[in-house]
Amino acid sequence: MENSVRKRRILTVLFLAAALVSCENVFHNDSLDFMWRLDRIEFAGGTDFDGNACSARSVSGLWVSFARDLVEIQNSNDYFGTIGILTEYGDSLRLDFSMCADETGLDAELKEFGIGSRISTFCKTRLDREGMTLSGDRTTLYFTRW
Repeated sequence: MENSVRKRRILTVLFLAAALVSCENVFHNDSLDFMWRLDRIEFAGGTDFDGNACSARSVSGLWVSFARDLVEIQNSNDYFGTIGILTEYGDSLRLDFSMCADETGLDAELKEFGIGSRISTFCKTRLDREGMTLSGDRTTLYFTRW
């Protein structure tokens, strides 16, 4: 009888340990994995992607969500949304939407988000509980955590 109780305790401990280990890396970047509201886009050189004079622009209705190795963008102004691949290299993020080859209007939508191409790299210059700033070659993006 005592052996049976001991075996149950050992199995219970092993089961709990396995459960804790399996959940360890569900969100490998707790500060990034979340939904973010894009508030402002600054353009380097004072021109936007189309060559128009524009140093900065405030935006609304644009959302970016990060979850593990995925990034989702949503434009609630025109009901557009798509998913891409997120790769993190230290302080840099690579956003890859190249697998969305058949997505109509994708390039124009990415420009609305300050993303100049289907594969873009941004440096995380600020990332905390309240906000995030991503700096790319042509734009700097300012987010508020939602």
